[in-house]
Formats: sequence, structure tokens, C-alpha cells
Amino acid sequence: MFDKKSFFKEIFEYVKEKKEMPPVDLHVHTSWTDGRNTVDEMCEAAIRLKLTNILFSEHSRRESKDWFNKFSNQIKNANVKFKKECNFLIGTEVKILNNRGELDLSDNIKKECDLIMASVHRFPGEVGSIINNQGKFTKEEALNLEYELMLAAIENSDADIIGHPFGMTLKRFNSEPPWEFFVKIIKKAGQYEKIFEVNFHYHKNHKKLIDACIENNTLISFGSNAHSTDELGKVNKIKL
Repeated sequence: MFDKKSFFKEIFEYVKEKKEMPPVDLHVHTSWTDGRNTVDEMCEAAIRLKLTNILFSEHSRRESKDWFNKFSNQIKNANVKFKKECNFLIGTEVKILNNRGELDLSDNIKKECDLIMASVHRFPGEVGSIINNQGKFTKEEALNLEYELMLAAIENSDADIIGHPFGMTLKRFNSEPPWEFFVKIIKKAGQYEKIFEVNFHYHKNHKKLIDACIENNTLISFGSNAHSTDELGKVNKIKL
């Protein structure tokens, strides 16, 4: 059985002691959803890059059914096929649905996964293109909504990783959250034994986030948000 606490504790100690990035990428998508490459292609790329672990955090929803089992079986087969040259973890990235911390996640998919990543991808009640809803929220409203949803997921959900914290505020609303908001999420994640993701694609203050996690003894996940082999491992470019 996958021991997530030991896994992330080892990553935490590696970064703290060596002051360098671990050879992992824990936010990877494939052609099963919105990625461009297959599971095997991403696995082969991970081996070429000498990564030790990657997490296939494929998007899913409660209504996702047969395809996720096929996807997870491909990852299991890859671990046999590539003879543990890299460890391939089964995961999913799901939406935080509301301020009660409910996730868009079925029990069947949860059972298949080594790790569950919870992310804010839209706000409660939003339907259709989020770009068309842009004007419905001020930057301050978006920041507070995202903050409340993450807090709810940390306190009340079965999520392991809080995915790209404040990613909506940063990318969709092109706004930098006040630093104290990051610190509050980092501290709360540590309190509830959740893992804070430092994401290469969304975050620019990587080192500052890592230092704050270490200072507050909050476990860290490192991801590229890779949707192709070209993007895989980019998180390792972070300089500490």
C-alpha cells in the first residue's frame, strides 16, 4: 500500500537538507483528458529525464466511469513494463465543489488512486465557459472565493494535495494574492496534514512558497502541470 505520508516526508527532507529540487513531477496529464501524449509516452519521457516518481493527476468527475479504470490499469501496467525505472502513481485532480469542501469525486475513482488532488477550477454555480463569466466577479471577490474553497477542502475533504493554490486568481484574474493568504493556506494545510502544491505553471514565487512550507513544517508537492512530454519535469528547473 502506498504510504503517502512517508513519501512526502522524504521529499520534504530532501529539499530541506539538499537545497535542491527532487527528481519528481507530481502533476501530469495525458491524452485521456486534455493532455497531448499517452500514458506510455509520458512514462518514457520521465525515464529519459531520470525522474524517480511522477503522479498522473488526471482530471475526473463523479460521473467519470469506465475510462478511469482503463487509465489506472495502463499506469499499473507501465510500472510492470518499465521495471520500476520510475515509479508511476495513480491520481486524479478534481474540483472543489462548494464551501463545505465537497469534491467532484466518486468513491470508485477514489479507491483507484494513490493520491487525490483538489483544485479550484471554477466557482460554485458556474456553468459553461469560465471566460464568459469573467465579469461576474471582481478580483477581490475571486480571491476570497478561492481562499474559502481551499480552506473548506483542507478542513473537510479527503483530498491529499491542494492543487495550484490561488491558480484561479493568478491565471484567470491575472492578480497576485497578498502573501499572507498563501501563508494562511500553508499553515492550515500543515495543521490538517494536507500537502501544499508548488506548481511551476501557476506560481512564480516558488522559492518563497517552499521556504514558507519548510518554516511551517507543511509537506510539499512539486508539479509542472504537464500536458505534454515537452512540459514534463519543468518543475525541476526551480532554483533553490
